[in-house]
Amino acid sequence: MIGLKFYSYEYLLNKIDQSNTITYVVGGFLLLLIIVSLFKYYKNRQDSKYRELAIIMILGIFLLIGIQACDYQSNSISANQYKSSIEFIEGVSEKLNIDKTHIYINSEASIENSFLKIDDNYYRVISNGKKGDYLLEKIELVEPIVEKVEVKR
Repeated sequence: MIGLKFYSYEYLLNKIDQSNTITYVVGGFLLLLIIVSLFKYYKNRQDSKYRELAIIMILGIFLLIGIQACDYQSNSISANQYKSSIEFIEGVSEKLNIDKTHIYINSEASIENSFLKIDDNYYRVISNGKKGDYLLEKIELVEPIVEKVEVKR
């Protein structure tokens, strides 16, 4: 049997907040190496190995910047999709006067044709495409296999 995954509000928020920390660590390490190399080069101008090392590190930073520029567009599209689901959950929470932590959605990106799990009840989202215009239809799932996806702490 196929199960449904429902994502929590905190999980969706966390997906937006995730940053590529490895990239920042590598970039900081390269920048630190550049500073050390240039300092050593200026201290002893006879030894060109530090200058060459600094040039290699600068090229590494340019490569890292290029990779980040390529990833930026896809990351911003994903973030916008997560934001639409988050705003939808916030709207449902406000209209139904329910805490956001009790609402789960089965789609990370779109509310079109998605389902909500609010406590032990399930709802189908019927949307006409306009932001904020939707209808929640209560449904009964027969022997549901449900997986709640939460933030890993």
